[in-house]
Amino acid sequence: MTVIAWGLAGAVAVLAALCVALTLRVRGTGTRIATAVAAARTEQRELADRAADLQRSNAELEQFAYLASHDLQEPLRKVASFCELLQRRYAGQLDARADQYIEFAVDGAHRMQALINDLLAFSRVGQGEARPALVSSETALAQARANLAKEIERSDATIEAGHLPLVLAELPLLAAVFQNLLSNAIKFSGQGKPRIVIAATRDSQDWKFTVSDYGIGIDAKDAERIFGLFQRLNERSSFPGTGVGLAMCRKIVEYFGGRIWLDTSAKHTSFAFTLRGEPDGD
Repeated sequence: MTVIAWGLAGAVAVLAALCVALTLRVRGTGTRIATAVAAARTEQRELADRAADLQRSNAELEQFAYLASHDLQEPLRKVASFCELLQRRYAGQLDARADQYIEFAVDGAHRMQALINDLLAFSRVGQGEARPALVSSETALAQARANLAKEIERSDATIEAGHLPLVLAELPLLAAVFQNLLSNAIKFSGQGKPRIVIAATRDSQDWKFTVSDYGIGIDAKDAERIFGLFQRLNERSSFPGTGVGLAMCRKIVEYFGGRIWLDTSAKHTSFAFTLRGEPDGD
């Protein structure tokens, strides 16, 4: 019996030691888990704070761009008006160098006006009271074509479009997307007559639009760069513009919950963008 008692006592002692060790390990694991959870919560709070700061910074930047552009309009109009007045009144009466200087001033004022107008349009995206609703993309394309009527006629451009669906958007903003893409296709058409093909295909709840042309093309390495604000791939003297158009297209499409990209797999220049459609088709 004594041997049995000793054996039981030893077993109890071993079990007790194991329990103590297990308790310590569990406590240690619990402490590590608690520490990890606390660290994760702290990181989450920091991420939320940084996201809030970024959102506030973006809002302030857009507000600054709007105010700065708006306040610059009036003095710039005066500069442009007086430069044009000088050009009309004194053209040919001064020497050739003076005429050239006046021409530079007029051109600079006009380019600055175009830049400010584009900045204003860019900063206003998503700032109005209207919210995306089902609109006709065919109507948006028709508005874009009407706005570009002179360019289309002057370049003798051909624009081909199949059936286009109803999508969640704002009509003026969707028209601006089409207008910028069409304008670029005409501008960079090269020597031949511009030919632009617009199509839409269903992809689950979204519609994928493609705007393709057969112009001078874009290098695949610039596929992301072209969507940056003020980014230009060509000399201004060869192709006029402010470098805001594609950045505005991206901002508008993303505001609608879609995305836009250059399809580098196409044999020609092809921009694609997605927009949400009706749940059960159009």
